[in-house]
Amino acid sequence: MSKKVKAAASWDMKKKLYEDLLDPSYAAAYVNEALLEGDEVVFKTAVADIIRARGVGKVAEAAGINRVTVFKTLKPETRTSFTTYHSLLIACGIDFATRPIQPRSKSARK
Repeated sequence: MSKKVKAAASWDMKKKLYEDLLDPSYAAAYVNEALLEGDEVVFKTAVADIIRARGVGKVAEAAGINRVTVFKTLKPETRTSFTTYHSLLIACGIDFATRPIQPRSKSARK
C-alpha cells in the first residue's frame, strides 16, 4: 500500500471518528473509555479529539476560554487544570461521570 493510500485511509478514519464525536452520547462514552485506561495522555488525546471534532474556536468561545489556551491544552505535554478540562467538556455537551467498579467474576480472574 502506498503512503498516499495509507494517509487517505487514516484521514477517512479520523473524519469518521470526528463525525461520531459530534454526538454527545458517543463523545461521553469515548472520554469515559479513555478515563478507564488510567493514562493521562490517552485522556488528553480523547478530549482533544472531541474538541477538534466540534471546532476549537467554537468550543473555546462556548467555554469562555481563550482560543490559544485551548490549542495549548490540546498538546499532550501541557499541564492543564481540572477546571479547564471541565469547562471544555461542558462546552462540548458532556460532563465527567463516575460509576462503581464491577467486581470481576472468579472465572475472569483465572
